[in-house]
Amino acid sequence: MSLSVISSVCVTAVGLIYTISALMLPAAAMGRPNEPKIFPALLGFSLIILGFALVIQEIQNRKHQAQETADGAERSNGNNIKFGKSEKQIALTLLNGLVYSLLFNPIGYIISTILFLTCELFIFDGPKIWKKALLIAVIFSVVAYVIFDLLLGIYLPKSPLGIF
Repeated sequence: MSLSVISSVCVTAVGLIYTISALMLPAAAMGRPNEPKIFPALLGFSLIILGFALVIQEIQNRKHQAQETADGAERSNGNNIKFGKSEKQIALTLLNGLVYSLLFNPIGYIISTILFLTCELFIFDGPKIWKKALLIAVIFSVVAYVIFDLLLGIYLPKSPLGIF
């Protein structure tokens, strides 16, 4: 089974689980009772639709590859998962996202986001631009922190140092 089939099934499953969870949210105590469920449910339905679209795209790609193989193209057994550059970037991004989620509360928003964004820029642009990547990560993290935590009053985890 190819990586794209696995990813499309995962997107569909996450969308289904997310939609079910969104529909199980409690009703609002005031105003429209189903209003808190609308946006999460739309997001879940979108994931399901995109997952199905990926499945259909993969089926079409396989038909096209089968036709090329029948026309004399190189044959492969289809059981091997082959990782190209983009698949490695996706895998590293997933790993980076997991590390980010684990570090988010313990070390705070700004430090964890700087690390996350710097790693992402390394993954996609390479380590040659480390100064630029670090500058972008620091500016984005600080500006987002100021906007959300200070201006909008939306709490973001602070670092253990208590500075930010």
